[in-house]
Amino acid sequence: MNTPTHAVVVAIGADGHTAALHFGVAEALRRRRPLHLVHVLQSPVGRVYAGIYNDMLDLAKRTLDAALATAHRLAGGEIPVTAELVDDGWVVDDLVRGTEHASVLVMQHRALSRLTRVFSGSVVAGTAGRAHVPVISVPETWEHSGTTKGFVTAAVQDPTEAPGLLRAAFDEAGSRGARLVVLHAWWLSSGYDAVAVDDAARAEKAALFRAELEPALAPLEAAHQDVRVSLDVRHAPPIEAVLDAGDVSDLLVLGRRHHLLPAGSHLGPIARVALARSTAPVLVAPEQTNDREEGHQGSS
Repeated sequence: MNTPTHAVVVAIGADGHTAALHFGVAEALRRRRPLHLVHVLQSPVGRVYAGIYNDMLDLAKRTLDAALATAHRLAGGEIPVTAELVDDGWVVDDLVRGTEHASVLVMQHRALSRLTRVFSGSVVAGTAGRAHVPVISVPETWEHSGTTKGFVTAAVQDPTEAPGLLRAAFDEAGSRGARLVVLHAWWLSSGYDAVAVDDAARAEKAALFRAELEPALAPLEAAHQDVRVSLDVRHAPPIEAVLDAGDVSDLLVLGRRHHLLPAGSHLGPIARVALARSTAPVLVAPEQTNDREEGHQGSS
């Protein structure tokens, strides 16, 4: 792929890309970065498919040309806009390799049934789990209304793994002029959780989380004094809390790795559910190099 350096890359899918395209153009304009559209045609395997390959290629070209025309119209000549058709590989592999020097990769999430995902998997989740840059998943129902909710929410599960995730969240909140909410949700495994946990236990848990997060949070607050920050320590199942936060946020920021998973490029269960069900765009932040050297990585 011939991706411009620091570009906002938008993956153009034949099965839908309108929300991702509009979001990507807005991101490129806001960041003052080049916009690069990429359509990856997954080549059919075997001679039996050779007869339809040219038709698939023609459709891919028409899809990309239409998206490029829309992007030029939305960008209004304020940023460079380019496009590229890749037809020699697999979607996830090409996107991961081709966006290594990009600024961010924007993809569109489709509302697929659980059964469909079992057999087809998720291109968004597969890419977000391996990408070198942040991946923003935009729900297909997202619409660019010109108004904002004014909140960016960063979901932190383990404070010791939070520095890289929080850096990304502060950057996003600062560039959007939004308030940053650092969300931590906790829930006991007991079926009597709602009864067993009283106000004192909630207050104690909140105070403990604030104290554990302070070493990571304090230097970022000092470096981003224009960003208003609030902590939301919530007694609720974490997945429910994250999805609820998405309903009132312009962006959810999640880390890639889950603290219970082995080292490597994995998505935690909360990130996977958020990518599948969030009503807000979800940014999945990759592990930061300096975090890995220090033994810390983003979480969710």
